[in-house]
Amino acid sequence: MSPMEFAVPAPSTERIESTIAHDLAKKCALVAPIVVLGLGIWRGPDAALGAALALAIVVVNFLAAAWILGWTARHAPHALTGVALMSFLVRLGIITALGAGIKALDVVDWPAFCFTLIGSYLVLLFWELRSVSLTLAYPGLKPKPGHHEE
Repeated sequence: MSPMEFAVPAPSTERIESTIAHDLAKKCALVAPIVVLGLGIWRGPDAALGAALALAIVVVNFLAAAWILGWTARHAPHALTGVALMSFLVRLGIITALGAGIKALDVVDWPAFCFTLIGSYLVLLFWELRSVSLTLAYPGLKPKPGHHEE
């Protein structure tokens, strides 16, 4: 056998963090109409608006995290851990400021907004855990049955 037969395949150029964030956004799009409509019927239009804003904030947060981590991994991989921590803290501060602004404007049902923001963040993360592969063979999302790369 020649040494070329034992060569390790080149790493995938797929952006794992972006794939996961877009999968989270798709899952949010699936449940958003149910959550918004359900809260709207139960607590009124202010609750529906609060839920819609909260879901939008959660999705933008996931997409921003993926973009920041992807950019850092490509340009400064040595700084990835620090950037991940600092970007989390900055994004948390931005979400807090947005929440305080929404509360001050009094345009939405505040409890519905808070419940949706926190609940959807946690539910989407736990839902995504079922889709994420924890192996080096398939980093990112688990491959669909019958779609294994050879």
